[in-house]
Amino acid sequence: MKRLLLPIAALLMSDALLLLGHGLILTLLPIRAETANFSSTEIGLTGSAYFIGFVVGCLLTPRIVQRVGHIRTFAVLCSVFSAVVLLFHAFPNFPAWLLLRFMVGACISGLYMVIESWLNERSTRETRGTILSIYTIINFSMIMIGQQLLNFADPSGPVLFGLAAILLSLAIVPVCLTLSLAPAPIQAVRIDLRRLWTMSHVGMGGAVASGLVTGAFWAMGPVLARGLGLDTAQLTLFLSVVVLGGALFQLPLGRLSDHYDRRLVVFYTALGGAIVSLLVFALPLQGIPLLVAALLWGGGVMTLYALCLAHATDHAEGDEFVMVGSGILLVFAVSSAIGAPLASLFMATLGPRGLFAFAALCLVGLTLGISIRRRTHVKPVVDETEPFRPLTDTSPALFEMDPRTECSEVDSGECSTEKV
Repeated sequence: MKRLLLPIAALLMSDALLLLGHGLILTLLPIRAETANFSSTEIGLTGSAYFIGFVVGCLLTPRIVQRVGHIRTFAVLCSVFSAVVLLFHAFPNFPAWLLLRFMVGACISGLYMVIESWLNERSTRETRGTILSIYTIINFSMIMIGQQLLNFADPSGPVLFGLAAILLSLAIVPVCLTLSLAPAPIQAVRIDLRRLWTMSHVGMGGAVASGLVTGAFWAMGPVLARGLGLDTAQLTLFLSVVVLGGALFQLPLGRLSDHYDRRLVVFYTALGGAIVSLLVFALPLQGIPLLVAALLWGGGVMTLYALCLAHATDHAEGDEFVMVGSGILLVFAVSSAIGAPLASLFMATLGPRGLFAFAALCLVGLTLGISIRRRTHVKPVVDETEPFRPLTDTSPALFEMDPRTECSEVDSGECSTEKV
């Protein structure tokens, strides 16, 4: 393990510092927007700007890396990210925050692409699965710890913005000091949404539902927690438990989907998320019952993306996996941009718990779609499905790390990693 991690230790250290700062900002911005008297709709729209920037960053970063390389791209994006974080406190108004959140989305998606393409270059077919798992664990863990940093100071003051900027600036240091050679430039991926829809209706539909709910949670979750009467410590614990639920349930549900029809696993996962959503919406849960519900809700919502991606790749050739993964991520990100303002309308009408009513509606829609789909299509052969791998919704470069990008041919022993 030591021999495996040493060549990428600097990169993983930069990733950890980056995700600490990003996890703090994800939680801080909606709360700061509320104290700045933004309406629920305005907070939702700033969340949409973030996801739109995320998509734009995925499209533009390969061109930047081709011009100046991975290390310079990482340093530039981290520096811009750090500066933008400080500008949030300096300009607490809606038009400025739309632009700033767009820039945050573009920067973080670009940074994800640089890190993930670099990790892919440093991994082999035998080590990709291990490196991918370690990377996924780091991402979940650092985001949860970053959320807890909100307890260090008053969210309405400048201290937390300064702390996030410091962490983002420090993330530049390990990458810039590494002795490892930078990888080859990132290659742009051509996405064929029509082909993707033909491959997997459930995969695309699940990406839409998952994006709508997840985007709403990241944009409006802290506002929801405030509306439930939670103080800062309780708020951060609530949000972290949701993320923890996604981390804990992802692999067991994925392994379950390897042995049964993945559509059924997606169906019951979405149904479970819908039931928990309705319970939290209808019942005045507080304390431990609310945290248990948050854990289960995270397990039912934060796992859908990886399950739907796995289902979509079951119908893809080895050289199509990067295209499929990029397409699912694009659908997820666009849906997230739509989900945030829609959820804010539910919250404005039904109160803070309206977020869960919106989630229940999206998840029930997914279960109905899967029910209709299963009636008209034959159950797939389980033995022909690809093994599940835990994944996060980061950037298209992550899909190159997945061992499923390589298709083994039993007779010839050859493997193809050609991109679409």
